[in-house]
Amino acid sequence: MGYILLSFFLWHRYDRALWNLPALFYSPVRNPQNMVLCVIAALVLYGIVLLYLFISNRGYIVRTSHFNKRQWVAFFFLMLFIFAGSLIYTGSYWTMHDMGNVRFDQIVYIMSQPLRGTDPAQIRKFIVDPLFSAICFTSISIVIVYSLATRQFSLKKNKPIKKKKILSPVFLLLGVLMFSSGLSLGIREIGYADVKAYYFEDTEIYDNNYVDPADVDLQFPKEKRNLVYIFLESMESSYADKSIGGNEDENLIPNLTDFALNEGTQFSNAGPGEIGGMMQIPGANQTASSMVSQTSGAPLRASNGVLDVNNYGMEEPGSFFPGAYSLGEVLEEENYNQMLFMGSQAEFAGRKAYFQQHGNYDIRDYHWAQEQELIPEDYYEWWGYEDEKLFDFAKDSLTEIADEDEPFNFTMLTADTHYEDGYATDETPDLFGDQYSNVIHDSDEKIKEFIDWMKTQPFYEDTTVVLVGDHLTMDSDFFEDIDPNYQRTVYNVFLNTGKNEVNNNNRLFSALDMYPSTLSALDVQIPGDRLGLGVDLFSGEQTLMEQMGYEAFDEEMTKRSDYYDEYLMQGSDYDIERRNADE
Repeated sequence: MGYILLSFFLWHRYDRALWNLPALFYSPVRNPQNMVLCVIAALVLYGIVLLYLFISNRGYIVRTSHFNKRQWVAFFFLMLFIFAGSLIYTGSYWTMHDMGNVRFDQIVYIMSQPLRGTDPAQIRKFIVDPLFSAICFTSISIVIVYSLATRQFSLKKNKPIKKKKILSPVFLLLGVLMFSSGLSLGIREIGYADVKAYYFEDTEIYDNNYVDPADVDLQFPKEKRNLVYIFLESMESSYADKSIGGNEDENLIPNLTDFALNEGTQFSNAGPGEIGGMMQIPGANQTASSMVSQTSGAPLRASNGVLDVNNYGMEEPGSFFPGAYSLGEVLEEENYNQMLFMGSQAEFAGRKAYFQQHGNYDIRDYHWAQEQELIPEDYYEWWGYEDEKLFDFAKDSLTEIADEDEPFNFTMLTADTHYEDGYATDETPDLFGDQYSNVIHDSDEKIKEFIDWMKTQPFYEDTTVVLVGDHLTMDSDFFEDIDPNYQRTVYNVFLNTGKNEVNNNNRLFSALDMYPSTLSALDVQIPGDRLGLGVDLFSGEQTLMEQMGYEAFDEEMTKRSDYYDEYLMQGSDYDIERRNADE
């Protein structure tokens, strides 16, 4: 049994399928360390069992009592406390170590969302790792506690021992201690500072700096430009080679590098001739929150950290981030046709609700592809369907929206470069001996081909293209050997803007600054050069991050804000729920 349990714990780290049942009963010969450890564990546990049987058969372990009803209730709560505490710790450890690039605000937001649209592989990994670990620890603990509670060592055979009368309070005290220990260890893994700032520290950055976009008199040009905005999953500038500011020995994104350094305008934390990008901040560090931040100028967080009444995942009009006034709403007022195109399920993490309620986008996602019979009804790959199909399908939809008389906003999201290791097909070239590197490079090729296709279309001359990553990769082992002094950044480039003489090097900025910068790239005049917490990067004005410094700005964005809850969320989730109940 010990051999099986330890095999399971070690086996899941070698990226084998969850349903590979034989792996539960033998150690792969290609992993000798795993085999040796499992054999040792089996021998040690076998020896313990033999010792227990030897002592028990000679009467040195005596069963002293059976649980009464009250003790069984206390024992049940002990099991719950141990399981909850161990799951908090194992879940926190798994999130911070196996996923990587995770902050507490992101954990709270994801926990507040329904599981619809989640990649099944991530659910399986959660079951295999933290959940199974917590179940095993709880089971072992309960067996030990039960044995100690109902048996005692005795040096004299058959010596009568009085029945214990303090088991119930001992069980409850032990349960509270185990839960508290798990909670404390879990918070330590996440970071005490983040948790403390999120729940107990206030910021006035919104009170002092937030500019409501709804109150700004935006001036559009007479001939309005179209917008193609492509969110590139986990796309970092770090994927370029070291000679031009990246972190790789070989350039994994040669085409995106060429766009950034030679063709378009990239905003970069690096100097001239080097690739760089934007800094990641809390509230814009996963796909949904970054999409919202880049199009609203405000971060996305679960208000007050409340999980059970969070309105973000609902689709009623006005319930998702009701105080924000987004890029979609600005363009809708200017009669733009708008479309959100993705191969995953749009409802995941509230993306569908946000884009429908803030701009009335036509949502074309995995479900739409099924309805249009572009993919079979039972087809499901990766997060829905892969990017190879996404780019092909996008050409038809982009052509369709471009054929309308009104200007358009075509927003798209890729997915193949999502962690872990990305999605590779049989056609993905193996150029680097590493799947994630191969997938990143293949995505770079697909993007180049799509941009080249757009350049041949009649709409391109009047179209601005924005290519931008959503966040840093969460593939924890891809950068495990990175220089700790290297600053990873999120990729961005603006194509076909006509902007010249731009201060785009040695900049400190975040996803929040993409909102006014995108409108500026469409030749929209922005009085004051600011929207939300963002600053128009084309204007040359300092961003809030540049004024405060990256670390100070990052810290402020971690803290809670009454302004955020009252004016952007328009009340905490609890207040919204209570107000709706009163009505």
